[in-house]
Amino acid sequence: MPSTTAKAPHHSRPARPAASRCLDAGRLAVATLLLTVGLQGAATADAPLRWKFKTGETVRYSLVQKTETTMKLPDGRTGGSKVSQDSDIHWTVNSVSPEGVAEMTQTIDRVRVRMDSVPGQPPFEFDSASKDPAPEGPVAAQLVPIFRALAGLECTLMMDARGEIRDVRIADKVVESLQKSFQGGLGNLFTKESLKNMVGQSSLVLPEEAVAKGKSWKEQSKIPAAQLGTMVTDKTYTFEGPEAADASRVRIDLTSKTSLEPDANAQIEFAMKNQDGKGRFVFDAAKGRIISSHVDITMTQSIKAQGQELEQTIVNKIEMKLAPEPSAAK
Repeated sequence: MPSTTAKAPHHSRPARPAASRCLDAGRLAVATLLLTVGLQGAATADAPLRWKFKTGETVRYSLVQKTETTMKLPDGRTGGSKVSQDSDIHWTVNSVSPEGVAEMTQTIDRVRVRMDSVPGQPPFEFDSASKDPAPEGPVAAQLVPIFRALAGLECTLMMDARGEIRDVRIADKVVESLQKSFQGGLGNLFTKESLKNMVGQSSLVLPEEAVAKGKSWKEQSKIPAAQLGTMVTDKTYTFEGPEAADASRVRIDLTSKTSLEPDANAQIEFAMKNQDGKGRFVFDAAKGRIISSHVDITMTQSIKAQGQELEQTIVNKIEMKLAPEPSAAK
């Protein structure tokens, strides 16, 4: 199981407000929901690649996400944070229709988080499986309930053999628990409709036809962004052929670009100044599932509100790996 350690930056920087740090945590929590579905997809030169599921089987993944945020304030000072989150996730296949549509329950089994954001202060660390007392303090008071609610979270997905998400069902009590973890307007990150939309829109739909080496295909996802509009991500996947060590495993490269469709009534001005999104997937064509994926996304954004301008750079690294059953893990 991958483990991560984030080191606090050596340069001096102002402390970030607790609400801002909690917003980072909330975005990361939401990302966990959608990434487990969204980091999917490939194609094979011999036949159309398809997801393959069997009723009653369990598929496990480990997900590691590292996010570093740097902010340039109007007075020239810089601030930021580093967040590392490890999640253990499994899908239980409840049924598969004759057409290959699988109904699956997705469960987040364990969450481990480390956040460095205040110079000279110890990092916030949390492990949902730990029996030790939970961290204390004002930041912990906000974040611990969030990650406790995230650990054990379940939702039901309906996905066809091409990877299209046809339905997402999340229990009302789960959404309410997440909303209560935030104070004020931050709870809007976890409305039932927003969670459904993000999970459903993030899935990669595979091409109908087989593709040869070097062939590319495109997918687009749209995710509402509170107070801004709609974030649109255009993804281009390129089939790079089978791996030398195992021809049943194929490699797919990814490039992505994100833009904003602004809300006409938005009170915040947003501009994407620079960005670079790329990734790589290994897909087992015989078993019909992702073996591993690695995605790197760097974005520099300009945000203007109430006469103030903030420049923010986000570096996001995401890894997902197929995990063994607990009894087989060493």
